[in-house]
Amino acid sequence: MKNKLSAVLLALLIPAVLIVSGLRLPKIYQDSYYAELAPMTKRLYETEGKKLVLIGGSGVAFGVDGGLLERLLKEKGFDYTVCPYGLYAAVGTSAMLDLSQNALREGDIVVFMFEPASDALSEYFGATAFLKCAEGHPDLIAKLGSGKLRNVIGNLIPYLQEKYGVVQSGVLPRADGVYAKAAFDDDCTMVYDRPGNRMALGYDTASPIDLDAVTVDPDFASRVNSYCASARKKGAEVYMSFAPMDRSAVSGSLRDHFDMMNRTFDCTVISDPRRLVMDSGWFYDSNFHLNSAGQTLRTCYLAEDLLAQFGCYEALDYEIPLMPDPMPAESGLKGDGADLVTEPIGDTDLIRITGLTPEGLEKQTIVIPDTIGSRTVADISPEAFKGADRLEELHIPGTVAVLPDCMLLNCPDLKRLVLTHTAAPCGLTEHSLDGADDIQILVPAAAYPWYRDGYGCEENPWRGRIGQIYAY
Repeated sequence: MKNKLSAVLLALLIPAVLIVSGLRLPKIYQDSYYAELAPMTKRLYETEGKKLVLIGGSGVAFGVDGGLLERLLKEKGFDYTVCPYGLYAAVGTSAMLDLSQNALREGDIVVFMFEPASDALSEYFGATAFLKCAEGHPDLIAKLGSGKLRNVIGNLIPYLQEKYGVVQSGVLPRADGVYAKAAFDDDCTMVYDRPGNRMALGYDTASPIDLDAVTVDPDFASRVNSYCASARKKGAEVYMSFAPMDRSAVSGSLRDHFDMMNRTFDCTVISDPRRLVMDSGWFYDSNFHLNSAGQTLRTCYLAEDLLAQFGCYEALDYEIPLMPDPMPAESGLKGDGADLVTEPIGDTDLIRITGLTPEGLEKQTIVIPDTIGSRTVADISPEAFKGADRLEELHIPGTVAVLPDCMLLNCPDLKRLVLTHTAAPCGLTEHSLDGADDIQILVPAAAYPWYRDGYGCEENPWRGRIGQIYAY
């Protein structure tokens, strides 16, 4: 009996010691995008009166103007405080359910706005990302279910090791632009100006939306339906909408996806998903993130959907915003492109690198410029460097947003990959760096924290390569 008691006390002591150790380290995420989860949760629990709670991933943060939604509903006699509760895919949708469930009261409304991705529709939980969100706010940890709490405890040591390494390096995470706490107002609405689409091709080629491949984890479906039942017992109502989707990235059957969601979840679908498959001009930096004009348009759509559900079919008084022009591509890497073979991308002023000239195949260093003639280099074919047996150093311009699959498989002597991106890190797919196990990756010093710590709302795709990344 004494041994069992000692074991229990030890099991409780170790996490406590780790938490105290973590509290002694400097706070390094308090100004970052992670830090917005605490104010969102505070608003959710402390709001008096009826709440309209929007639950999902980052499509909620980038997609809904809470103040505008409140005003549009109030003009028709429906007074709700909007509580955006979607932020970060790397944490997981399931955690947002855990954190929000006990905040619901009679008269509240919940709208699910799940992104059409299998991870988002599963019990996936990113404990390390959550610990970054909870830095300085241990009350968030206490709101998790027991399974996730065990996961958090199990990830404390690697989280503290990572944080200690960052502190020791003296290079703290970047917290600027749209991925900063300052991008949100006091009501947890994203107000950072996103003037247009900044993706070179209009959509994120590394994360296509294949609706036919999206599945719902049965455990997640049960969790959601249990949440719905619990909410209704409290006198709250739960509806289903959809996340906005960049039309250029979408494939598969929208009807089948709608039917699956409608069949799986025990709540009323209030939105027509066809309205939320939107043109690229409404998006910002991912296939789910709207720019400021897109945010306004999607908010008006949601207001119409809710009012129709309330039985109010009066026309809303709003002006449809103009679709903004694409943002200018990042520039800075110069060259004449004489070693490159290119092709135009559709009816645009963009071009794709498809290969090397005979002279280029003999070069040890290739510098891809951001423009060739009057056209912007926006993409690279996976076969572009086939036969480049002598290539040792390759420079990629910031205008190329994503490295394609298997791009370096045909470069056996490649030693250095130089990325010049300064507005955002270069993206990559799971197989972009196949065949380049020992390559050195050089990035601008100011951008280095993005590659080390991650950028945006997804898991950091460069995490497995961090030991090969160097700043210049």
